[in-house]
Amino acid sequence: MKINIGAGYKKFDGYLNVDNDPNCNPDYLVNLETDKLPFEDNSVEKVIAHHILEHIGDGYFNLIKELYRVCKHGALIDVRVPYHHHEVFYNDPTHKRPITIEGLRMFSKKFNQRDIQLGSATSTLGLMYNVDFEIVNYDYVYDEFYNEIIPKNTPEQNNRLLREALNTTIEAHAVLSVVKE
Repeated sequence: MKINIGAGYKKFDGYLNVDNDPNCNPDYLVNLETDKLPFEDNSVEKVIAHHILEHIGDGYFNLIKELYRVCKHGALIDVRVPYHHHEVFYNDPTHKRPITIEGLRMFSKKFNQRDIQLGSATSTLGLMYNVDFEIVNYDYVYDEFYNEIIPKNTPEQNNRLLREALNTTIEAHAVLSVVKE
């Protein structure tokens, strides 16, 4: 089974659409912050989570645990979020939290164990919530204003832009793999 959480009006063929807005006619009407996902344990093989995680407030960890519960080992979760240093993140008053690649990495038990051994102060969210997600790929979508500059840069220069300049990057994209073995 494949699900599209926070689907809104964007539907994908072969995916069950989950949203809390009845106006967009989802297959499942669910409040992602408070409700249990209406799927059996280990029944989902793919999740689309495009531009939804940043809208989740206090129920963020509930949603993360629910995604882990319903996903099979090896399930892939395709995450797209507005980049937290771009004005599009701040323009939408329904955005409740920035989602970063490093923040998602904290849900990896392997990453948590490494940080414990290094004496790092990073939150061990994978261990705390008993979930385990590995980032298998990530990239960024640059603001079109920078399309002329970005291809000419070295990867190091682009990483520096990400850290130092506002509005260069409009979106972060990550693919997570669910680890249950």
